[in-house]
Amino acid sequence: MTLLAPTTVPREGITDNSLSLIMAEPPYTLRPYQASDLAFHIGAKKSLNLSDPGTGKTGVVCVLAYYHWAKHGRKTLWVMPKSLMEKNKDEFALFTAFDPEDIAILESDFAPLTKDWVGPTFVRQKRTKVPTGKVGPDGEPLFSIKFVEEEAKDLIATVGDAKVFICTFAFLRNHWQRMLDTHPEIDLLLVDELHMGYSSANSQQTKSFFHVMKRCSQFCGMTGTLIDGRLDSAFPAIHAIEPRYYGSYQGFLDYHAAWIDDYGKVQSWHNFDKLKAILARHSVRHTFEEVYGDEPVHFETKVVEMGPQCREKYDEFHEQAMLELENMEVLDGTLPGVNLIRAQQIMGHPETMGLAKGEVTGKDKYLAALATEGRPMLVFAQLQPEQERCVKVLEEQGLRVGLINANVSAKQRAKIDAAFRAGELDAIVGSGPTVAVGYNWERADLVVFISIDYKDVNVLQAYRRASRGSRTTPLRVIFVQYKDSVDQRKYQIVKVKSEMANQVDPTRKILEVA
Repeated sequence: MTLLAPTTVPREGITDNSLSLIMAEPPYTLRPYQASDLAFHIGAKKSLNLSDPGTGKTGVVCVLAYYHWAKHGRKTLWVMPKSLMEKNKDEFALFTAFDPEDIAILESDFAPLTKDWVGPTFVRQKRTKVPTGKVGPDGEPLFSIKFVEEEAKDLIATVGDAKVFICTFAFLRNHWQRMLDTHPEIDLLLVDELHMGYSSANSQQTKSFFHVMKRCSQFCGMTGTLIDGRLDSAFPAIHAIEPRYYGSYQGFLDYHAAWIDDYGKVQSWHNFDKLKAILARHSVRHTFEEVYGDEPVHFETKVVEMGPQCREKYDEFHEQAMLELENMEVLDGTLPGVNLIRAQQIMGHPETMGLAKGEVTGKDKYLAALATEGRPMLVFAQLQPEQERCVKVLEEQGLRVGLINANVSAKQRAKIDAAFRAGELDAIVGSGPTVAVGYNWERADLVVFISIDYKDVNVLQAYRRASRGSRTTPLRVIFVQYKDSVDQRKYQIVKVKSEMANQVDPTRKILEVA
C-alpha cells in the first residue's frame, strides 16, 4: 500500500471471521490487500479508494455494500458514469450473494411501460432521430430531432425490494431528494469514477452530492485520478468526508491558491503537503506496479502530414488557435475559441467542412496501416465525427469495429464490450471520457490516440483499459499528431497537468506525451 496502511484505522466490530462470512459464497473472493481495504472502508465510514485502474476497486465496494446490508440493513446508492452500470451490476454476482433482483439500475426516473404494468403512469418526452431523406457532404444520411410523448412508469417508486440502486450523476442531481425520501434505508453512498462527476466545487451536480452526504453515514468514493487537471478538483471529495478541513471552497483557495489573477482565475497552486496528508489519512491506494509488477507499456509518438487541402485551410486558423490555447482562456470558458474549434475540425473531420473529399489524410493513412497488422486495438478520438471517420477507415481494412460514445446506450455499450472481449470485434473506437472508465480490454495489443482533449486523466484512464494485470505481452500506445499543429500544444498541456498531480501523489505516473 502506497499512501496509508489500513491497520492504522480502528476495526471495531470487524473480525476476520465476519469478513470471511460475507465473502465465502460467491465465485470470487477478495485478495488479501483487498480484504484489508474493505476493513479500512468499514472502519473509516467515509473514505476514498484512489488505486490505479485495474487494481480491483470494484470488487471491494461490492462486498462493502453487501456487508452493510447483511450486518446493518443499510441500502446502497451507487453513482457512476452510464458506461459502467451494466458491468458493475454484474460484478455483484461475482463477489456477493446478492440476487439479480436486489440490484436496480435507474438510467432515468422513468422507464417504458410493460404490458403487465398496472401502476401509476406518467408522460415523458422522448428524443428521437427522424431521417430527413437528405444526405450530408460526406454522403451520410441526415437526421432531424423530434420530441414525442410516451407513457412511462416511475422507477424510483417501483423498484421492488432492491438493496442497491445504481444511477448516473445526472440522475442523482435531479432526483436525490425524492430518491432518499422514497427509500430511507439508503445509508451508504458509493461513487465510481468520482472525478468525472464531482470535480467542480460549485456545480449543481456537486451540490446534490453534498446534500446526499449529509443524509448518509457511510461513503466510499473511487477514482485513480482524483486530481483532474486542477488541484481544487479534490475539494468536493474532501469536503464531503470532513468539512472542517477547509470550511468552504474559499477556504481551500485561501490555503492552496498561490496566484489568482485579476479575473479570479487560479494560475498556480502550492501547499501540496497538506492535501497529501489529508488524502493519506482518508484513503487507500495501490499502484498498478504494486499489484502486478512493472507495467508492460511502450509509448511512442507518430507525427504525420496533413493532406494538401487540409493544410492550406488549417494554416488560416493556426496562429490564432495557438494564441487561444496559450492564454488558456478557451479551456476555462472565458473565450469561445472559434479558431481552435475550426482548426480541430479541419484536422479531425475535414469532410464535414467541405474539405478532403476523396483525399486520404495523414492520420487516415497511418491508422489504416496499423489496421493491416491484424492486432486487436483501441482507438481514441476527441470529436464524434472524427470517431466515425476512424470507424470507416478501420472497416475499409476489413476490421469488425464497435463505436462507443455519448450517443450509445448503456445496454449497447455492454454488448460491444462483451463482443470485443469474446473476440467478435477487432477494434473499439470511442472518446476518452466515455470509454476510459471501468472496461477491461486486456485483449487489445495496441492503443491509438488519434486526438486527445485537455485532460491527463482521460489519457491515463483510456490506455489503462488495455493495461491490466492479466496482460502477458507488452502494450503499445501510440500518440498520433499532425506536424506543426495545435496537437503539440495540447500534449504539452496534458503533461503539465500530469506533473501537478504527481506533486500531490508521487506514485501518480507523469505522462511522457509531449
